[in-house]
Amino acid sequence: MKSSVQTAIEEKKEELSQLKVLNKYTYDLVLQLEEIQEKLSTMGDGVESVALILSNWQNVINSISLASMGVLKYSSKDYKDKQPLPETLVRIKLDKNSEETET
Repeated sequence: MKSSVQTAIEEKKEELSQLKVLNKYTYDLVLQLEEIQEKLSTMGDGVESVALILSNWQNVINSISLASMGVLKYSSKDYKDKQPLPETLVRIKLDKNSEETET
């Protein structure tokens, strides 16, 4: 028959063993969560880029629509000679300060 001290020591050894296993699993979980955090950060950067691109699509569609509207003013006889092209879109930067100094 074991003494109560020996039984307590064996129980504590078993508890220590279980705590070591728990510590290992906790460490593994921390590593996995850090990897997930890095991947989410990368995804966040990608989402911002996609959002920027998608925000410009409305401007692209409006520009194409504007250019295509110019073709509607031609009649069928204009298509016999040469097929009309869409209106040329030109972007001109207006600097209000330079306009004021020129006038």
